[in-house]
This record gives sequence, structure tokens and C-alpha cells, in this order.
Amino acid sequence: QNETMLEQVDAKPMLKTLTQPEFRWPVVGDELGGSYQWSAGQWSLLRTLAEMRNQHSKSVLIRLYVSPDDKNSSYYIIKLDQASLSLPSREDYITNTSSALAYRAALLSLMVDTAVMLGAPHKAALAQMEKALAFETKLAQILIPYENRTSENMYNKYTLSRLQRTIPQFDWLGFVRAVVESKTDPARSISSAEPVIVRAPQYFKDLFKLIDATDPRTVANYVQWRTVFSRITTLSRRFLYRYLDYAQVTTGATSLTPRWDKCVNYVENSLVYATGRLFVNTYFQEDKKHMMEELIEGVRWAFIDMLEKENDWMDQQTKTRAIDKAHAVLAKVGYPEFILNDTYLNEDLKQLEFNETDYYGNVMQTLRFIAQSDLAWLRKSVPRTEWFTNPTTVNAFYSSSTNQISKSLSYGAIGVIVGHELTHGFDNNGRKYDKNGNLDQWWSNSSVTAFNEKTQCMIDQYNRYHWKEAGLNVRNQILNLLTSQWLNK
Repeated sequence: QNETMLEQVDAKPMLKTLTQPEFRWPVVGDELGGSYQWSAGQWSLLRTLAEMRNQHSKSVLIRLYVSPDDKNSSYYIIKLDQASLSLPSREDYITNTSSALAYRAALLSLMVDTAVMLGAPHKAALAQMEKALAFETKLAQILIPYENRTSENMYNKYTLSRLQRTIPQFDWLGFVRAVVESKTDPARSISSAEPVIVRAPQYFKDLFKLIDATDPRTVANYVQWRTVFSRITTLSRRFLYRYLDYAQVTTGATSLTPRWDKCVNYVENSLVYATGRLFVNTYFQEDKKHMMEELIEGVRWAFIDMLEKENDWMDQQTKTRAIDKAHAVLAKVGYPEFILNDTYLNEDLKQLEFNETDYYGNVMQTLRFIAQSDLAWLRKSVPRTEWFTNPTTVNAFYSSSTNQISKSLSYGAIGVIVGHELTHGFDNNGRKYDKNGNLDQWWSNSSVTAFNEKTQCMIDQYNRYHWKEAGLNVRNQILNLLTSQWLNK
């Protein structure tokens, strides 16, 4: 990337974004005027949220995405959920630990300074960003906490017309149409009868009560801040260094990632199949793929053998179904075959035209491309063979809805990683999905009770660990709780 050009254009690409009616930032527009000026009468929250999703691939307040229907895993469905916040976790807003207070102070300072760097006066920026952060703090309070976000609680199927009757303050049909419909894909037309999974109904009820009770300027300032926040690191070095000051507090980062490294990572994570193809061509050894496939079969056999011979708490009927599911797990190793097909890759990328002098424009192109990647699956049946990771990723994953493990080539202690991922199919979340990836109660009540007792034993154990230097106990380790209870005596 031409770094001299990045310094020359400085904030201009971002300022151009802020002239679009959907992306005008009130606190900046007050000072710059003209096409930057925000007006409550002309502003539409719906259009802004939709265009953030479409143009920036960014979900704020409402997350809309397309993925397999949890109870009918052969078909894709639209899902609506709560969205993430500026800071990493809900607790950063609602607790007063020293770290949470430091995070909030660093965030407010970044919000103010970013607005000032884009043209807002400091006094106005401070006053308006304090209100925006107060709004986000109220948002944090209504978010459904992780421990309440169980697969069953989040599976609430509505038609858009029923959702409209339930939460009438927002035009749900208009929003879904603005995000999902496509001139080039007539199959994606949306009516009020469209089924959607509403993963957080109570959050949405509370959200629109909060929005109705908040000055539209504050809501707009907050929403627009989130757009700018997501793009700060695509600007010149003064923005990068200001972001680094914030990251030092929140992540401990002490230096900037070199721009070449950022660019390589960005291309790798955005154009996953094209970069994956280059990786496979240069580094992938086919015999290692076969070796891994054999290793996975060995781990599968060992898991089933242990289940049959050593598990003493699961009843036989559930155990038989668990063995069926273990046999059904689809292993994916290395890369999908289609990335060897030039025609397929070129068709996927034909809409992209990059310019080496327009870094910000290149990023925005890829974001629009990524924003469509899940929406394009609507109306199609789910291929269990579909990949969701890059061949260059050295990691392992388990997917509940497709009952599959994916593993890129690794030369370390891979067996334990494969075993780890296999057990996710039988942990506190994975056990709720059957061998076809459908949300279905296939365990007996007695096995569920025994599982929960052993799970609680592990939680209690972790809760007793004390970190002397920090004066804290380890928080509940529910997030990635494995089924060590298969082995637990």
C-alpha cells in the first residue's frame, strides 16, 4: 500500500462518507455545515442501520444475518439478534471495577478526540459523546447476558407481520427489505409473511423503549460513532496512533501493527478463497491431508470406544444416539475442492476492482462484498460440505448446525485439538443438536440431569480458583466448557 498517499488524503475518505445522508455525524456536522449537517427531520434510523449493514458490514443495535434454521438445518433463514457494543463485554459498562472504569474513560476519550480530529469543537464533542456513551451504557443493561442466551431461549420463530405487531415502534419489513432484497437476485424478495428467528425478543422490546426515550441526536451520535470507530484504522497515522492509545488500555497493545502486516491480514480475511488458493498452491502437501483424515478417524474411534466402555452416567438409549452422532460428524481437512476451480473463484471476485492509490475505497469494496456473503444463501438449501474458514487458518472448529469439524493443516499436537472439537458436539450447546444439526432434545432427562451435575462440579471448581495478585476469583468458565465430564470420575 502507498503509505505516502494515505498520509496525503488523511481524513478525506472518512469525511466523504460523513456527507452521505445515512452517515452524517451530528457532532461533526454542526461545525462543518453544508452536506455534513445532520437534521433530525431528515434522519432515518432504519436507513442508517440498513446502510451500515450493507456498506460497512457493520451491525449496530440490530444484527441481521442469514444462517441455517436451527430446527430445520437444511434451509437458511433470516435471524435478528442484539448487536455488540464498542467495548468488548457487557460487564465493562455495568461494573465499577478498576479495569471497567479505565475502559470507559479510554473509550470516551477516543470518542471525543476522534470527533475533534474530524472537525468538531472539543467542548461540543465532550458534551455530546458523554450522552452517547450514557446511551450505550443503557444498551449494555438491556443486553441479554450470555448465560441466558441458550439455544432454546434464542429460537423464537416469527413472521415479520407478527414481529411488527409485537414491537410496532420499528418498520421491520422495511428494514429487512433494505438489507436483504437484491435487484440481481429476485428470489430474495421479502413479504410480511417472511419467517425470521428473533433471538432476543425482550432486548428488542427494551431497545425501542430506550430509543423512544432518548433524544434522536444522541441516538444518531452513537450509531454514527460506531461507523467511524470501525474505520479508524483505515485512515492516516495520526488516527492509528490515537487508536493505539485506546488499545493500550483495553488490550495492552504497545505498538502499531506494521501497515504491510495489516494489509496482508486484511486481504487474507476478506478474500478467503483467493488467498486460500495461493496458500494451497505454494505450501499444501496432499499427503498431509490424507494423514489428517486418518488421524481424525482415529480420534473418532477413540471417542466412541471411551463412550461405550468408560462412560457410566449416560443411559444406553442416549449413548446409542451419541455414538450415531459421533459417526455422523463430517470432517473437513485443509481446503474445499472448489478453490482449485479458477472459473468459480473468478466469478466470485468479478465485482471487485481494486486501486492501489485508494486504500479506503478498497476496504469499502471488500466490506460490501462481505456484507452479501451470508445474504446470498437465502432461498438455497444448506450444503453440509460448505466451508466457513480460510485454508490459511491454522485452527479447528465445530459447527452445531452442520455437525462438522474443519481443520486446516497443522504440525503441532493436532490430535488433542481434534478431540477438543469433537467433544463440542456433546457439550452444553452441541448436545442440543442432533446428528443432522437440528435443535432437538435427543438426550433422556436422566442423562441431562447427570450432565448438569458434572458441569456444575467443574464450574464450582473454577469458581474456587483465586488470583492472588488481582484479588479476584476466576469467573464462571461456562463460555467454552468442554465435556471433560466424559472422562470425569
